[in-house]
Amino acid sequence: MRIISLILVAGLLTACAADPAKIEAVAVDEAARLQPPSRLLSTFKTFELQEMTFGEAIKLEEKKMAEGREFETAFNDKIGALLDTWNAADSATGEGKLLIQPHLASLRVISGGARFWAGAFAGDSFIDMDLRLLDGDSGVVIGNVRVRRDADAMTGAWSVGKSDQNLDEYVVSIVHQYLTDNY
Repeated sequence: MRIISLILVAGLLTACAADPAKIEAVAVDEAARLQPPSRLLSTFKTFELQEMTFGEAIKLEEKKMAEGREFETAFNDKIGALLDTWNAADSATGEGKLLIQPHLASLRVISGGARFWAGAFAGDSFIDMDLRLLDGDSGVVIGNVRVRRDADAMTGAWSVGKSDQNLDEYVVSIVHQYLTDNY
């Protein structure tokens, strides 16, 4: 009986882990719902990712700020690599600079410990960010989208917090897909 229980728990945790194919499918669907920028991104010559800013509610809590910094690192790694590729391409037809301004408006990520002890009673997790795209030469906003992803309380409870911890990957992948689709 004990072995069967352990196998079931291991299977459940594995099933709730972030599957790259699922993350990609969600990113494709969610990015397609976002308003495209007024100008194709490939028409720019250079691309700059500006420093992420944080909403007031995040700045007020040390724990939220730490989670925000973790998100910022994941965001900068993936989006920065994409922009490095675009900058290295040295497009002959592009001109000007695209500025990408990420703003983490709010977040709430339930810890694995809280999920273990409180389960669904710990509440939902979410990440809510704004992404602003500016023509660096003129200052004109060519795109401004909000990306929000939630992990509901019950799924968080069943996954013992794994769905909460996957939120970073989902949001970063959605932004990456959005930028790629509009290049």
